Amino acid sequence: MKRTRITDQLTYLEPDDMRLFKACAGVMVQSTRKLLIDANMGPETTAFLQAEKPQTAVISHYHLDHGVWGAVAQDYTQAEVFIPSGEERYLTDIGYFLDQTAGPYGLVEAWKQFSIEGCGYREIERYSTYDIGGSLSDRRMSITCLDTTGHSPSHRSFYFPEDKVLFTGDMGVDRFGPWYGWGDCDLRYIVASILKLRSLDVEVLLTSHGGMLTSNIGTAWDHALRLLLERERGVATRLEKGLSPEAIVAEGIFFPHKSQVPEPMRSFLTMWDTAMFDHHRKLIEHGGLIRFFPELTRLVSDPPLKRMKAKRQRPTRTTSGSA
Repeated sequence: MKRTRITDQLTYLEPDDMRLFKACAGVMVQSTRKLLIDANMGPETTAFLQAEKPQTAVISHYHLDHGVWGAVAQDYTQAEVFIPSGEERYLTDIGYFLDQTAGPYGLVEAWKQFSIEGCGYREIERYSTYDIGGSLSDRRMSITCLDTTGHSPSHRSFYFPEDKVLFTGDMGVDRFGPWYGWGDCDLRYIVASILKLRSLDVEVLLTSHGGMLTSNIGTAWDHALRLLLERERGVATRLEKGLSPEAIVAEGIFFPHKSQVPEPMRSFLTMWDTAMFDHHRKLIEHGGLIRFFPELTRLVSDPPLKRMKAKRQRPTRTTSGSA
């Protein structure tokens, strides 16, 4: 894993490998207590948690790569595990988690095998809930928990106003853009959340899967928004041409090369693209994103999108190696 020291109290944590939804980047806060946010370091998670001995473990949202480490923290540390209010059942009831995700697409058994048997997703038994506001702050450091619903029902981002640092969680500030492949995602809320985060005074942007940004932060947010507009335009155009939903999904919304991927992942990618198509179609039927967010009009006439690469700049000293 890699550690990037942002300030004396903030460290950005990046796993060596984030493939197959088994890890994500996170943040360590060292104040009056040691607090970890989304610190799923993949195979190193257990050793890392045992070495660091956090007092608090915070999950930004229930999705597989973010939620799986909460049970590890529960088993191997004395940390109080915090779950975002509204997502308790996803993280504490495996049956509910499976039914609300893969259930509508008839892939419960395959998804169960992958997420539970393959990735170790387990129920969290001891936990507290947290909500927006300053519930995670302490007397030495201000942590503002932000409601960034849309990617999941209660997705949270974390802002450190004194240092102008923002940990976005899974808000799509990377070359792939926002993800909304479950039925409980909401495109309108995703855009509203992005616009909220874009308005903050931020000098260091930390992401779950896109690295760290210390410049062109507004451009990165615009990239995410424009990707959503391009996907919507692509769906609308293909519908106007008379393509069936199945044909549009096969061509791809988020995953254009599904046919080249072996099972069961091919079925999962099709499932997620189907959900994304459904989200776009419903919104198109109500006038599309610009009807609800006219401020996005400025992005329509911009040059074609180019794949964005995260700028992994290091504002302070960096140390690498196993935790």
